[in-house]
Amino acid sequence: MLLSSANEAIAHMENEAELLQSLCALTVQHTNIRLAWIGRPDDRGAFKSLAAAGAVDYLEDICISVSAESPDGQGPVGQSWRDQQPVYNASFTKNLHMHPWVQRAQAFGMGANASLPIYRGGKLWAVLAVYRGEERIFDADLQKILEDLAKDVGYGLDRLDILRKEREANAFNEVLLNVQTSGINVMRYPERIIERINARMLEMFEAASMEDVVGHPLREFFSGEETYAWVSAAAQTVLKEGHGTLRDVPYRRMDGGIIYMDLSGQRLDEPDGVERILWTCVDVTERHQLMGELAQQALFDMLTGLPNRRALDAELEKAMVRADRYKYLLGVVMIDLDGFKGINDTYGHAAGDLVLQRVGQHLREGVRRTDFVARLGGDEFVLLLEDCTSIEEINIAMEKIGGVVRQPIDLHNGNKAVVDLSAGMSIYPTDDINNPDTLLRYADQALYKCKSHKTDRLHFWTLYGKPVSLRLNAVQKLLRNGELLVHYQPVLDTHSHQIVGVEALARLRDEDGRILYPGEFLPLITAEDTTDLSRMVLIRALADLAGLDVLGWSLWVSFNVAQESVDDRYVRCLAGVVEASGIDSSRITLEILGGSDFLERNAALSILHDIKDLGIRLALDDVGSAYFSLLRLKVLPIDEIKLDQGFIRSLEERPQDLYFIASIRDLAFGMGVDLVVEGVETDDILDAISVMGIRLLQGYAIARPMPVAQLREFLVQHPSYHRQHPTSLLGLYAKEVSDQGALKKVILDNPLLINSDELAEASRCAMDEHMRRLGLAENSLLFGLHWEVHRAIASLLKAPVIGDWETVKQTQKAFEGGLLEAFQKTKR
Repeated sequence: MLLSSANEAIAHMENEAELLQSLCALTVQHTNIRLAWIGRPDDRGAFKSLAAAGAVDYLEDICISVSAESPDGQGPVGQSWRDQQPVYNASFTKNLHMHPWVQRAQAFGMGANASLPIYRGGKLWAVLAVYRGEERIFDADLQKILEDLAKDVGYGLDRLDILRKEREANAFNEVLLNVQTSGINVMRYPERIIERINARMLEMFEAASMEDVVGHPLREFFSGEETYAWVSAAAQTVLKEGHGTLRDVPYRRMDGGIIYMDLSGQRLDEPDGVERILWTCVDVTERHQLMGELAQQALFDMLTGLPNRRALDAELEKAMVRADRYKYLLGVVMIDLDGFKGINDTYGHAAGDLVLQRVGQHLREGVRRTDFVARLGGDEFVLLLEDCTSIEEINIAMEKIGGVVRQPIDLHNGNKAVVDLSAGMSIYPTDDINNPDTLLRYADQALYKCKSHKTDRLHFWTLYGKPVSLRLNAVQKLLRNGELLVHYQPVLDTHSHQIVGVEALARLRDEDGRILYPGEFLPLITAEDTTDLSRMVLIRALADLAGLDVLGWSLWVSFNVAQESVDDRYVRCLAGVVEASGIDSSRITLEILGGSDFLERNAALSILHDIKDLGIRLALDDVGSAYFSLLRLKVLPIDEIKLDQGFIRSLEERPQDLYFIASIRDLAFGMGVDLVVEGVETDDILDAISVMGIRLLQGYAIARPMPVAQLREFLVQHPSYHRQHPTSLLGLYAKEVSDQGALKKVILDNPLLINSDELAEASRCAMDEHMRRLGLAENSLLFGLHWEVHRAIASLLKAPVIGDWETVKQTQKAFEGGLLEAFQKTKR
C-alpha cells in the first residue's frame, strides 16, 4: 500500500513541500515506522528537516552532521550521505556509533533506525530517515520497500523540476511573442510549419490576419529554392547545437515584395518531444539597400583613385573569360614597393600618401590602355596585363613598369623620393589555375620569393613556379669557372690491414689560391648548385679512380649528395655519369644524411631502389647525429652505415660512448650492412675501434683528406696497419666493453660451453696478457680488479640458477673504472 499511495501522490501533487510532507506521512501511516523525515545538510554540514511525520518532537534541537570526524556524523544519516548508500541500524543501545542519540531515542521509544539517499536530477540531494520502536533488524522486504520509496521521492522531485521548466519556458515564450520591436515565430520541424507568431511578425509579412501565416509552411514565404535551402540548413544547425543566426535573409511579403531579415534561432526543448525553434526576426531591409548602394560606390581607392580589391576581383573574372575566348595570355602582377616605409618614417605619412598617389599615376601611364591597375592597400598594387602573346612580351612590359615606378617623386618640402619595387607574377591560362583566387595567391607567393632575394636577384619580378633569377656570388663563380677540387680520405680495412676505399670530398680554390671547405661555401650556393657540385665531384672521382686502376689500386669511392638533389632526374644523371666512366657501379657508394627528412618520405623509397638498380651502393651518413626512425631504417635498401664523427672524436673524453658504438656495431651486423666509423683522429681511438672488431675506419689517425696526386704517393708509402691490439689503455677498456658483452650473451644462451673453474683463473684471460704486454705492474690495482671480475663470473656460473648479475656488474664497473682512471692519467 505504501508504494502505491506514494506513487499516486507523486503523480498528482505539484508543490514540493507538500509532496515531501505527504510521503513522510504515508510512510508512518502504512508501516510500523514511528518517525519518518526528509532532510539535507546546510552550509555548515548540519542536517535540517524539510518534512517529517510521526514522533516529530524527536527532531527538536537534534544534532546530525555529515562529517565523518564528528560523533554527530557517525549515525546512519551522516554515513548514508557520505557513502551514498542505504544504512540500517538495528539497535540504538548496542551500536556504539549511536551514543550521541541513545538517551533521546529511549525517551521517545525508538529502538532502530535507517537512512536512505535521495537523488534529484541524478545527483545526491537529501536523505530519507525512518525510526522503529523496537530494536530489530530491517528485514529484506522492508529494506526493499524503503529503498523503492527513496527512489520514488527522487522521481517525484524530478517530475516537479520538469513541470517548473515547462512553466518557465511557456512564460518565456509568451513574453517573446509579445515583443513589439522584433518579429517572433515558433516553427515546428521537420514539417517547417509556422505554429505561432507575434503582432510584429504579422506586420513584417504585411499579412491581414494570423490565419494568413499560422499553420502555413515556411516555403510560402521565400521567392526561391536557394534561400529556402539556406534557411533549412541553418535550422538543422539550431536543432543540433541549440542556437544559430543568419543575416540578410530575403523573405517574400504577402504583397509579393521582398523584406530582408536577420534571424536568431533558439531550440525549444519541450516535453512532447516535437522539435521546435523560436525565431527572432529583425527587419534589416534599409540596411541591405544601403549596403548595396555603398558596394556600388566602393569600387575605387579613395587615396589614389585606382580600382580597389572589390573592383579587381570583378575585373579579374572578366579578364580570365576574355583570355579563354581570344586565346591570349593574361599576366597577373602583384607589386610591393621597396623603401616605402623609410619615406613614411623620414618625411611623414602625408609624404607617403603623395608617393602612393604618384606611383599609382605612373603605373597607369606605364601600362597599355587595355591593361588594368588596382591598389590592394598599403603599398601593394596589382596589374592585369592582357592580350599578351608570350612571356617575353610580358617581361618587356615589366621592364617598362620598373622604369616608371623608379622615377623620382617631388615632395612638397622640396625633397625627392625614390622607391624601388618587387613583383610576383602568375600567368593564365595554365593547367593548375582555374579561378581568380588561385591566380592572385600564386602571384603573392612569387612576390614573397622575389622579396627574399632583393640583394642578389637579376630582375625585380619573379614568375610563379620558376626560380628567382639570381646574380652569381663569388662562390658560384668559382664553381662555374672550374675551381672545384676533389680531395680523398682513405678508408682502412682492419681485417686486411689495407686501404680499400676513399671518400671524395669537395673543395673550392679561390682567386688567391686559398682552399675553401664545405662549411664555408655550401651556405652560399643554391640547391641546384649543390646538385651540380655532386655531379662534378662524382665525374672527377670516377676519372681519378680509373687512373688509380691503371697503377694497380682497385679502390671503391663514396661521395655525399644533398637530400634536395635526390629525385628521378638525379637518378638519370647518375646512370649517365657511371656509364660514361666505365667504372663498375658496385665500387660507388652514395651517402645520404641519416637524419634527413627525405628518408622519412615514402617517395624516397622508390628513388633509392632506382639507385640500387644501377648497382650503386647506398650509405646512411652521420647516423646518431639526429632523430631517425629504426622502423624506417629496416625498410631502406642501404648497404652501409656511417657513424656520426661526434661519437668517435670525443671518445678520449667520453670512453663510455663505446657502449653506444657497440650497439651500432651489433645493429649493423644484424642488418647485414657494413659499418664505417669516421672521426678516428688519434692512435688511441684507432686502437679502441679496432679492438671492437669494426672493420672500416676513416680519420686523421689513418690519413687526412688529400688531392689525388698525394693519394697515389700515400698508397705506395703508407705505413703498415698490422698491429697487435690493444696498444693502449683505451684499447684495453674497449676490449673489456666488447668481451663482457659477448661473454654475457654466451652465458645466457649456453652456459655449458664455459668452464667455470678455468674462468675463475684470470691469468688464463687474454686481458691479463694484454695488461702485462702494456707494462702494467702485476701487483697493481688493475690486476686485482680483473681477478675480482673473474671470481664473480665463476661464482655466478656455479650457482644453481643463473640470474643475479649484480655482483658481476659491480666488479666489472670497478675494473672499467680503474682502466678509465689509468687512461686519464696518461692524458694529463
